[in-house]
Amino acid sequence: MSKIVLKSSVFMAFAFALCFVGCTYETAGTVTDTGNTVAGVVYHADGSEAAEAVVRMARMRVDNGVGVPELIEVTTDSTGAYAFDSVLADTFQLAVIDMAVSEIFYQPRTTRKDKDLNKITLSKAAVFKSSLVYNDVSEPAVQVGSHFVVGVSGTPFYESVFAGDTFEILVPEGDWWMEFYPGDAQIVAKLQNSGLSDTVVYRTWSMNGQLEAGDTLEIGPFIWSPTAEIDSLIKENEVEAKNVSRIAGQVVCKNSKSCSGVEVNLITDLFGFDFEGDSLKFTIMTTTDSAGRWWLNVPKEVPDDSFRVEYRKVQENVVSLAGTSRYVLKKEVEDLKDTLDLGVDTLVKTAGLVSKVNVIVDKNDSTQSSNCMVNSVVVGIKGTSHFVRDVSCETFVLRDMPAGTQQIVLYSGDRKVMSKMLDSDTPQWVYVTLTGVTLPEGGIQQLQGMTYEVPRQNIFEYPLASEQ
Repeated sequence: MSKIVLKSSVFMAFAFALCFVGCTYETAGTVTDTGNTVAGVVYHADGSEAAEAVVRMARMRVDNGVGVPELIEVTTDSTGAYAFDSVLADTFQLAVIDMAVSEIFYQPRTTRKDKDLNKITLSKAAVFKSSLVYNDVSEPAVQVGSHFVVGVSGTPFYESVFAGDTFEILVPEGDWWMEFYPGDAQIVAKLQNSGLSDTVVYRTWSMNGQLEAGDTLEIGPFIWSPTAEIDSLIKENEVEAKNVSRIAGQVVCKNSKSCSGVEVNLITDLFGFDFEGDSLKFTIMTTTDSAGRWWLNVPKEVPDDSFRVEYRKVQENVVSLAGTSRYVLKKEVEDLKDTLDLGVDTLVKTAGLVSKVNVIVDKNDSTQSSNCMVNSVVVGIKGTSHFVRDVSCETFVLRDMPAGTQQIVLYSGDRKVMSKMLDSDTPQWVYVTLTGVTLPEGGIQQLQGMTYEVPRQNIFEYPLASEQ
């Protein structure tokens, strides 16, 4: 059964809404009965059946409307067969895209009675390659985010793009206009309501030259900004991209397939010193694209000597997979002027940890108490969002964590004590305990005998590490 495309990726989730919010086009033809089907078989240029090719039926556009046209999308089966159980209009556009072999089919004006639709043969596509950078402005009326759409104006040829990522679009041969705009229809509406015209929200760029089948046009990077002039969409960004430091990477699932929609969190507070409340929360800073790629600006501050990136895949409100990047040294990004690629990280099933902390006190220190109820502790996994604060009497549980070799962090849960420690020259090893642990993939690690030594009243009694 064919389906109206409400794309699973965030910024195509409102593809139809875009055409009602920001588009001012008319459609050719009228909607027909759902019994009027369109079906056929798709073949590669070499005659083999084209399995898992994307087939898009889109409305005709007869004026200068902007945004992706309303469309229906299906995927061919293992024999190359496709079928739409309804049509959008008497006359429509039909496009077939096979990214695996860089082949396409495009018929800009089609009816359901067209005999060519029974057997479609793909041909070599032209390729448009670039990258897109989002240049925000100070105090913007609306936070645009990092999700954008890039496509050929008025056609079903488009891709969902994350700011900072490279992208590749298969296009028919010809001289085309390209469009760049925010992928969230609600953001588009807010931008328009703030007074921005469509020519600012929907940035367009002309190739100004014939692109032949099999050719690759690699140009850019492009910039999307409410303040950029139309003729500087490329020129300004070439300069800016060289002066902006970023980090990027790719996430794959355990079967080596790209993981799209993975939530990404940048961890600069490796020990969780700054979190409030009883537990630290995962902060979604971006999500991966269809190829598992992600991009973030380099953090403005790195309190420790390094930072880390944490990932999680959420399905039906359950964290199913998780992982982390390597530790990125502070010195790696201090003078960075472009993008640091952290490489590929693999997600696996999440792990859990159950344990309890036993209190150790100095019997000669009358200020200390062995009563566990008055001794709160913080326990967490270094370089992640998994930290809890609790009294040392209670068993604590950490869930949905990255599996593998990690470091357990343990220190006083008394904020006044920790504030004094952090503001002093006391070496960190005095008030922070690190313990290595291997967290089982898809399982729970139970630890016994974790101990917490209550800090001495006079923290300055400890020698510096260089004096030991």
